[in-house]
Amino acid sequence: MTNKLIPKGGNDCVETPLEVAKMIVKHYNPTGKILEPCKGEGNFLKVLPENTVWCEIKESIDFLTVDLHRFDWIITNPPFSKFRAFLNKSMETADNVVFLTSINHFWLKARLRDMREKGFGIKEIMFMDTPKSFPQSGFQIGCIYIQRDYSGDIKVIDERT
Repeated sequence: MTNKLIPKGGNDCVETPLEVAKMIVKHYNPTGKILEPCKGEGNFLKVLPENTVWCEIKESIDFLTVDLHRFDWIITNPPFSKFRAFLNKSMETADNVVFLTSINHFWLKARLRDMREKGFGIKEIMFMDTPKSFPQSGFQIGCIYIQRDYSGDIKVIDERT
């Protein structure tokens, strides 16, 4: 039996394991002003530079409503139930966006249109094993890296074991 991708009641806070956060940050090596909009327990913050700015709705800092300045990078595991809102706010806020999510979240017409209209392109897809703490939904998990003004080929990396 599989768990639902988005549990009933909207509680889709799924923490990124520290080892996964380490691998993602090491791979993308973000520099400049960095934002983690879904801090959760802070596993990304443990491996991102010390001056990384964060939001966390459970601590009354809601990424979707807080007024933010420009960032060079956003790296996060967004709530699946608010994916489109997070994607749009991320593209308004940063030039480089990396989401740890199910790959299929990016392939809906409206989301592809949102990216195109905001001048973003998919630069890289990294397939990953689904962490045991994530819902085992049958959807492929990975990192999608989108970048402002990018229109080239999509690099595909397979980190599955």
